[in-house]
Amino acid sequence: MSYSEDVVISKLSSINETQEAIVNIAQWVLFHRRYADQTVKTWAKALNDAPAHRKLGLVYLANEVVQQSRARKREEFLKAFSPAIAGALENAYRQCNADLQGKIRRVVEVWRQRVVFSDDVLKDIETRLDDADKKKPKQISGGRRIGQGMSFSLGLPLELSKLATAHSDVNSKVNTLGEAVSSANKFYSAVTEADALPAPMEYASQIEKVLMSVNSALKASDEMLKSRQDLIRQLESLLSVNKAALESEISQHGVLEEKKQKALDLQKDVSDMILGNISEPSNDDINHDLANSDDSSKPVDEEDEIVVPEPVYRPLSDTKPSEDKAQALSGLEGLDPALVNFLSSLGEKDSTSTPSVS
Repeated sequence: MSYSEDVVISKLSSINETQEAIVNIAQWVLFHRRYADQTVKTWAKALNDAPAHRKLGLVYLANEVVQQSRARKREEFLKAFSPAIAGALENAYRQCNADLQGKIRRVVEVWRQRVVFSDDVLKDIETRLDDADKKKPKQISGGRRIGQGMSFSLGLPLELSKLATAHSDVNSKVNTLGEAVSSANKFYSAVTEADALPAPMEYASQIEKVLMSVNSALKASDEMLKSRQDLIRQLESLLSVNKAALESEISQHGVLEEKKQKALDLQKDVSDMILGNISEPSNDDINHDLANSDDSSKPVDEEDEIVVPEPVYRPLSDTKPSEDKAQALSGLEGLDPALVNFLSSLGEKDSTSTPSVS
């Protein structure tokens, strides 16, 4: 097959992590080593654009190409990869989860052990990966980074822990299913779309490989279906619990609204009562005030008529002394007549000797 960028893109798009797929594409790439620079540029773009579960296959392809080049003492791809490999791996590393990052790190360690690239290139790669690790999202206590498809156990309610576990299980099987389906499609296309049929024995062998790859994909699909169904059950259970809680809370809210309205009505009634007592006294209050009013307002009975006392005797009056004299003489009864006359004469002298007031 002749070389073209479209062909390279097609081959890179169909790659998976299986050894057979990687070796086959690596051999084709090495055969067209005179286009090494163009191939590396296309590979770097494919690595950047590929979903996370396909990035590792592209890294493994680069590893196969550079190690075969070193073993065969072919410098084309080693030179083409040297200026591009650090930046390409850094971008891929940042977009992968912890598991894939660990596998990329392992590839770099193999390169250093076998001195595949120069020390400067390897240091550049390691520095970039270290910087990427320093900028990782913060981890939640008891769990792992958000967006990594990892489980969260500590610090979460039981319902959410089960949901997180089911979600993590689904995510972990996405890559496996994608690779198995890609491999099955590749083998199936190779057999059914061939321009010419091979020899019967070879054809039977190819069909056997197709059946094996399809069965492997079906097994991965069965596992995914179970995990996906479990995730849906967890979601439905959580939704059902929250729907029931919502209905109860709506009912409770209605009761509280009714109580609030009754309290407002009572408040209004009491306020009207208070204002009414201040502005207009009641009949009972009026009767009470009349009952306690001043006695001077009552009609005067004959029995309650005020008796004015007689004027006090004034000693200078003309009429009163004769009466007083008689009263004084009445108190001398039984005494000696001569003594009575003497006392009487003394009284008359006192009365005549008192000066008159003109």
